[in-house]
Amino acid sequence: MFDIYTKKRMLAAVIFLGGLTFIVLIFESHWAFETSSANHFGNYSNLPKNASSDFCKSDEEIEVIEACHPCSDFEIASKSNKACIATHFKEGIRCQKSGISSFRSCERVQWLEEKKFWQFEFLAFVLALTIQIHKMGDLYLVVSSIDEDRIVVPLETAICVLTHQYLDSPTNVKIHLVVQENQSCQSHVALDKLDLVFDVVHDIPPPASYCLAPVFNLGDGISCVAGLCSVLRQIIKHADERWKYLLGFREACLVACAEVSMWTKFCEVDLVAAAKEVIADWPANHTSLPLQLARLEAHLSQPIRVHNVGKFKDQSHKYAEGPLFLVTDLILAVPVYVIMEKLQLWTEEAISLTVKWAQVILDEHGFRPHVARLEFERCDSQRSWDLPAVARSSLYKRDPTRYKPRHKIFTQQSDIESSMEIVSGVDEVEYEDPFGCHLQLPPDIPLPDVPDKRLDRKIQQLSNLAKSTLKVSKANDLIVDFCSGSGHLGFIIAHALPGCSVVLLDNKEKSLDRARERREELRLNNVYIVQANLDYFVGKFQVGVSLHACGVASDLVIQKCLLSKASLVVCPCCYGGIQTNHVIQYPQSPEYRDCGLTERGYIVLGHCADQAGTEQGERGMKLVDTDRCLLAKSQGYCVTLAKLIPTSCTTRNNLIVAVI
Repeated sequence: MFDIYTKKRMLAAVIFLGGLTFIVLIFESHWAFETSSANHFGNYSNLPKNASSDFCKSDEEIEVIEACHPCSDFEIASKSNKACIATHFKEGIRCQKSGISSFRSCERVQWLEEKKFWQFEFLAFVLALTIQIHKMGDLYLVVSSIDEDRIVVPLETAICVLTHQYLDSPTNVKIHLVVQENQSCQSHVALDKLDLVFDVVHDIPPPASYCLAPVFNLGDGISCVAGLCSVLRQIIKHADERWKYLLGFREACLVACAEVSMWTKFCEVDLVAAAKEVIADWPANHTSLPLQLARLEAHLSQPIRVHNVGKFKDQSHKYAEGPLFLVTDLILAVPVYVIMEKLQLWTEEAISLTVKWAQVILDEHGFRPHVARLEFERCDSQRSWDLPAVARSSLYKRDPTRYKPRHKIFTQQSDIESSMEIVSGVDEVEYEDPFGCHLQLPPDIPLPDVPDKRLDRKIQQLSNLAKSTLKVSKANDLIVDFCSGSGHLGFIIAHALPGCSVVLLDNKEKSLDRARERREELRLNNVYIVQANLDYFVGKFQVGVSLHACGVASDLVIQKCLLSKASLVVCPCCYGGIQTNHVIQYPQSPEYRDCGLTERGYIVLGHCADQAGTEQGERGMKLVDTDRCLLAKSQGYCVTLAKLIPTSCTTRNNLIVAVI
């Protein structure tokens, strides 16, 4: 029912009610004071004998000569003044004709009650203001130009702005536009500035300045969130409570990052990239529809996968994730609208499910007026298109139809021996003492929040990496704890190096929530918290650290450090999880590539390294980490490979330290 009220009307109503409440309080206070003066709040039975009705005649008026005020502790305890017995308050009186003065009981002290009232009002105001400031957020978006009536923006910025306005433009989310004129505008869209409230900034404060836009700085001043899906989740969390349903069951919609969730990657990266390509050069030299549009059509044709699916009678894909309207639909609606408008696809039979879904979002949920504000070049006429062939499966990673055992690599002993033989001609990097092992950490380092049975081993792991970090760091360095989890390593470093700033970087929201609480407990003011994928972090830093980043994540950390010319302290993990992606190609070092080791042969070595506690597993770990060390050496780094002390603190106990 609140949809019928505009923001201005609701604001006016709130101001009216607040003013009315204030007026009522003033009248009540004035009336109470007059009543107090008329009745004197007294009881003549409390008067002492020399001030009773014997000397104040019945026709005599009584004058209050001393306002009601508290009795002293002695008067109350000793009962020496009978006027203090009843209420512990007294007021001075005098008989008008006889002039006799005395005290009598009174029921309250007006100025004290007024003082308490205004103290309460002030504290309530300060508390409400503090809560409101804490809930405020700053949204930083990139634009390529700002004109009198429109802005030219990348598609990610358009999605954020349109979603923000669809949520009735929550006032505790302030939009800041960052103009980047050197950006290519070929794939950008224009957006009119109607009802868009923003300011233009040139310098983004940390920690938002460390990340690619869109980025959301939280109200605490030390936390930010980067990545399209995560940013939109924050906008919804800061909006009115009635929009919380867009986050789905347990507020888990799109909570997984694009690095681990196929569905999040499709929403955040794949479909947006397809729409940008369509804006830039479609339909020139194209006869087929975008591949990502075909993937969405296939996804919508599959049975829904939703919590407690049995309670839903309609089990078709009315919405992108099944029977419920979620933030996913708002994200996908913008690039889908751009593609379908640009190519005039609203009557295309090959994507009928996508057309039907889009019309539900745009018309039934009122999103069309928002996307209609986008300006971009459209095709003059319709034409026939081919639909690319895609697998008939949903875009969820755990879809059973996607499990193909024949696509898995099963490591045989002969494969391991073959890979080891190929790299036998490459000089291995030999183990040394851990870098900085002679240093001493402060005795009061913050202990990790882990079960007691793991505590000693965890402290040993953290101490090894912390000592190496102390050795390679200098004053005023920015140190990034990649894949930080709850920040166990980062907090020790921040405590030991108060002159440095530490960034805890992770893509798990819950882990960083715990880190935020822990930071407050430890009162470490040199720690920033960033929720983002590793590739969204673009800040300039001097030292990168990582403890047990899984599989390819360790290589992503190493690559990020090498590109930034930063020193690195890395303890790898999950060697069997390494796999080629759009950033990393295996093997990495020139020596391993030149010796003829293939990608599959390298992955075999990784699987071998996962044979924890065996001689062959140890050799596999050393060979994989030798490749990582040789890569750093090829870029001018001084590198050491060591074992954690004691080696029993973890089976994944190799430590790589590289200093530029």
